[in-house]
Amino acid sequence: MSALNKKSMPIIRWIWQRISAGVALVLIVGALILGYNIGTPAPEPEITDTAQSEGNDDASPQMYTCSMHPAVRLPDPDAKCPICFMDLIPVEEDAGGKGSAMRMTLSEDAKVMSRIETAKVGRFFPSAQVRLYGNLVYDETSVARLTAYFPGRIDRLFVNYIGVSVQKGDHLAELYSPDLLAAFEELRQAKKTFESTAGTNDFLHETTKQTLIASREKLRLFGLTQEQVRQVEFGEFDSDQLTIYAPIGGVVTHLAAREGDYLKTGDPIATVSDLSRLWLDLEAYESQLPLLRWGMPVTFTVEAHPGEVFDGRISFIEPIVDERTRTAAVRVAVDNADMRLKPGMFSTAVVRAKIAADGVVLSDELAGRWVSPMHPTYISDTPGVCPVCGMDMVPAESLGVVGDSSQVEIPLVIPRTAVLFTGVRSVVYVSVSDQEQPTYEGRVVELGPRAGEFYTVRSGLKEGEEVVVNGAFRIDSAMQISAKPSMMMPEGGGGGGHNHGGTPNATQMGEMSRVAPERFIEDLTPIYSAYLDAQEHLADDDLSGFLDAATRLREASESVRPIGLLGSPLGIWRRSAAILDERTDITTIDAARVRFEELTLAVLHLQDQFGHAGQETVYAAYCPMAFDFEGAKWIQRGTEINNPYFGSEMLRCGDIQETMPPIGGGANDEMDMEGMNADEHKGHTND
Repeated sequence: MSALNKKSMPIIRWIWQRISAGVALVLIVGALILGYNIGTPAPEPEITDTAQSEGNDDASPQMYTCSMHPAVRLPDPDAKCPICFMDLIPVEEDAGGKGSAMRMTLSEDAKVMSRIETAKVGRFFPSAQVRLYGNLVYDETSVARLTAYFPGRIDRLFVNYIGVSVQKGDHLAELYSPDLLAAFEELRQAKKTFESTAGTNDFLHETTKQTLIASREKLRLFGLTQEQVRQVEFGEFDSDQLTIYAPIGGVVTHLAAREGDYLKTGDPIATVSDLSRLWLDLEAYESQLPLLRWGMPVTFTVEAHPGEVFDGRISFIEPIVDERTRTAAVRVAVDNADMRLKPGMFSTAVVRAKIAADGVVLSDELAGRWVSPMHPTYISDTPGVCPVCGMDMVPAESLGVVGDSSQVEIPLVIPRTAVLFTGVRSVVYVSVSDQEQPTYEGRVVELGPRAGEFYTVRSGLKEGEEVVVNGAFRIDSAMQISAKPSMMMPEGGGGGGHNHGGTPNATQMGEMSRVAPERFIEDLTPIYSAYLDAQEHLADDDLSGFLDAATRLREASESVRPIGLLGSPLGIWRRSAAILDERTDITTIDAARVRFEELTLAVLHLQDQFGHAGQETVYAAYCPMAFDFEGAKWIQRGTEINNPYFGSEMLRCGDIQETMPPIGGGANDEMDMEGMNADEHKGHTND
C-alpha cells in the first residue's frame, strides 16, 4: 500500500499544479473584467426630443455641500464633509440662472426668518452729526481788568469777595495817592493862571490854556470821570481819596488787592466779567474739521440742567492744529441773559452739517445777514457798525460762509446699515424687482462721506432702487454657501470656514499673523472676556449683570488699536466694531437676548478671522429652538451647555459644535471634542 502511494504522488502533484494554475488564471481574468466595469463611466442617458423641447434640466443630479466648506460638492446625501465631517445640505439653485453669479433667490419663509428689510435709495442732503466736548468760559470781549493808573493806597475796597455782582458805574474802591493830590492842585493852579491871563498877550493866554487842557487830560488818564475832573477844577472836590467806578456790569471774578495794599502804577486790583455772554470752547479732531464752518448753529447740554438743550453759533475755528493732541479749538458764542450757565461747566455739543455730493458742507443760516469781519460774534439783520471795533458790518456771503444749495448736486443717499465693508470694497445687496421670489443682487459701490446714519453714494446705485438694510449678512452667508461671489470672496468658490477642534497648525497661525499684528489680537482679549461674562449672566437670567458686561464689551471695543490691519481683516474689524459699539436701550431680558445674538455674530466674525489669545479653550454652541426655531449660536466657557437664550427655562438646550483653543495653545487638556460623550452633549434636553 505504501509502495502504491509512493508511485501515485507525482501524478497527483502534477494534476494539482495544473488545476491551481487554471484557477489563478480564471481569477485574474475575472478581476480585470470587474475592474474595467467599475472604472468605465456609465453611459449618459439619452435625452428625448420631448425633454429637449421642454428645456428640462432635471437630468442634473442633486448636489450636496457643507455649510462650513462651500467648495465641497458631493452627490451622496448621506455622505459627510471630508474636511469637518459635518452633515451635508442640499445645494439649492436660485431662479436667476447661469447669468446670476451675484444674485441670490430666497423663499418667502427664508426672507421672513432672516428678517430682511429694504429701503429705497434716496436723493437729498443728509445731515452729518459732529459731537464735540468742551467747557464754558468767559467771553474775553466782555471782561474788564482794573489796574492802578497811579501809585496809591487802597483805603476802602467795596468789592471784597469774588462773585459779587456790580452794575456799570458802581463804586469799587477808594484810593489815597499823593501823586493824585498833586495833580489836583496842578489843575486848579492851571485854571487860575489861565483866568488871570485873560485880556493880556494872546500868546501867553494861549499857552496857559494848553497847560489847563493838559492838566485835565492828565486826570482823565488817571481814570477820573469827566464829572470828577470838573469837580476838581471848580474846587468842589475836597477829598484826599479818589473813588474808582466799575467800567462794565458783571461779576467780580478776580481780586488782586486788599484794603491797605499800596499799589504801583499798573498793579491789578480786580477783574469784572459780564456773564450775560459766554464762550463754549470745544476741541475738534482733524477728521471733524471739514464738517465745521464759521456761523453754524450748535446745540449743547450741561449736567446742571439735564434734559435741557442750549444753543449757540460757531464764532471761531482755530487755524492751527495742535501737534500733540491733533485737535483744533472751536469757539461758540452763547447768549446767557438768564444767567443759568456758569463758566467752567462741562458741555457736550452737537453740530449738524448738510453734506453735498462732493462732500461740501452747506451752511445757509447766515444768508442775508450782516456780520463784523473782526468780531464775528456780532451778527445783524441790517447794515451797521461793529459795537466793539466800530468796523462796518459786511454781508455774510462776502466771507464765504454761506453755501448755496441750488448750485451743488444733491447726493444719492443710503442708510449706513446697508453697506458691508471688506476694507477695500463696499458691498450692498439690491432687491431685484422683476423676480417671482425674493431675489437680491450684490453690488460694489463707491461711497462718499458718511453723514450720520447715511452714506452718500458716488457710483453703483440708482435713485429708487431698494437696498437691504437688515439681513444683508445672512444673504451674504447664503452666497458663500452657494460658492457665489460674495463680500469676502469676490471671485466666488469655497471659503475658509471654521476650525473644528484641535490646535491651530503652523499654516493657520502664519495666516493669522499675516492678517493681524500680535498686539491687535491681544487687544481683542477683553472683548472675548466681556462677551463670555455677558453670556453667563444671560444664562443665569441676570439682566443687570448682562448690562454691565455689555458696557465693558463696548468699552473694550473702543480700546482696540487696529494699527497694521489692511484689506479684508480691517473690514471685518470695522464691521464687528460697529456692532459692538452700538448703543441700545435695553430694559427687558428678552431685548437683552436679541442684542446678545447681534454681539455673537460680531464676536464669531472676530474669532473666525483672528482667533483669540486667551488662556482657555472656549466652545461654540448652537440651539435650534432659539427665536421661534430660527436657531442661534453662542460661545461659552466649558463643554456643559449653558443656554443664554432660554436661561433657566431650558438651560441645557443645545449642542457643542466647535472647539476654539487659543492661538498657539493646545486643546483643552480636560476635555476635547473627540473625547466628549456624544450622549451627554448632543441633543436638546430641557432639564
